Amino acid sequence: MKRLFALSMLVMGCGAGSELSPESMSSAAQEVRIEASEGVEGISRGARGATFCDYKLLPTLPVDTAPALIERDRMYMAAQPGVTFKYLPLSLPTASDPFIYSGGRYLVDTVKHAQDYGHWILNEFTLDGVLFPERSYFVKTECTAYSVIGTQDIKPLRSTHHVMRTERFKLPAGNHRGYLESRWKQLVVEAQARGMSSVWLVYNAEERLAAFVYTLERGGKQVPGVPDFGTFSALESAPSLGARLARPGWVKTQDVTHFVWGLWFRFALGDKGLPTVWPNASSLPAPFAGDGLCLVSAGENHVNSPSDCLATCGNAVADPGETSVSCPGDVRGI
Repeated sequence: MKRLFALSMLVMGCGAGSELSPESMSSAAQEVRIEASEGVEGISRGARGATFCDYKLLPTLPVDTAPALIERDRMYMAAQPGVTFKYLPLSLPTASDPFIYSGGRYLVDTVKHAQDYGHWILNEFTLDGVLFPERSYFVKTECTAYSVIGTQDIKPLRSTHHVMRTERFKLPAGNHRGYLESRWKQLVVEAQARGMSSVWLVYNAEERLAAFVYTLERGGKQVPGVPDFGTFSALESAPSLGARLARPGWVKTQDVTHFVWGLWFRFALGDKGLPTVWPNASSLPAPFAGDGLCLVSAGENHVNSPSDCLATCGNAVADPGETSVSCPGDVRGI
């Protein structure tokens, strides 16, 4: 099977048995389960900008501990001006392509902030003395800012957004905003007819780019510990949604399918905001009690996760003993 390599890697990487999931937690640890609180629906409303980042990574990335690394990054990235939401994508290695692919599909309050975020992540975000794109596991990083034509959550955000597909087109010379705006409602109707969970349409006039993001919920019965390659393949092989709007001269420059590894929301100092949602846990790695990072937003504390949390973690103050590694919600490393 094409993805046996990916599956074997996950099995080796997720053997700790202490992931924050109902199947693997004690009753005390269940308080730490990653779960969105009420009020996350409609998070995209009012977003005028978007930043799409794509990363090619070496398979040496420690996949089992990567969620802790990601959560530490979240507390800096999601705190940037205007960032409101992020899909965290993930494509696994295959027998023919040994690399991991990830990145982000961010919604931002303004186009200016979206542009600033893309510049910051590639040129300014330095943690532990290392610029983000220069981390040892990165092969290639790129980010592009867009203005939002439309976003629509068709199904509940926290329970039905499991796989995602991104299409990008290079457009001929000219201003295409009016055309894209005129076709937005039709695109939503088409996405609804196909059973999609959400759809985005964004536009970069300067670089003459139009991009589409759409998500699909898990189909069929979930097999414990096994990523849902069936739904992934169904979305990957489905007719192009972007092609419904494409006109003569449009050239497709990207068409990629990912698992939705995580859903991010706005960060609040002390990690007091909404927690990350991990829609494909536990078949894909998620944070776990004992991973070395105190996730206050997920309910971790000194009582239910003493190896991760000091008693003071979560008060938005850098107290003695806390570090930007163990309690980044309180202690800023940059």
